[in-house]
Amino acid sequence: MAWIDDRIWCHPKIIGLTANAKAAYVMGLAYSSGMSTAGILEPAMQKAVGATTRTRVELVAAGLWDLNGDGSTVHIHDWNEHNGKRDAKKQRERERLREWRAKQK
Repeated sequence: MAWIDDRIWCHPKIIGLTANAKAAYVMGLAYSSGMSTAGILEPAMQKAVGATTRTRVELVAAGLWDLNGDGSTVHIHDWNEHNGKRDAKKQRERERLREWRAKQK
C-alpha cells in the first residue's frame, strides 16, 4: 500500500486543487503502489487514474507531480522518500520467490 498521510485532505498542496486533481493524485499513488511503477506514471497510466492534460498541469504546478523526459510522463514528487524502502523490499521478495520457483523445477 502506498504511504498516504491521513491529513492529505487539508495539506496546503492539496486543499486548493480541483476535485478531479485530488482524485487523480490519490489514485495515482494507489496505481503506482499496486503496479510497482516506482512513482512513474506514463500517459496511459495517467488516463487510467482520471488525469487529463489539464489535471497533469495542475498537479505539476502544485508540486505533486514532476515532469520526466518529454513532459508526458510524470513522477510522483517525493515518491522514493516515502515509498522507496517499501519498493525495495517488495523487489527483494519478488526476486527471492523467483529463485525459489526456479529451484522447484
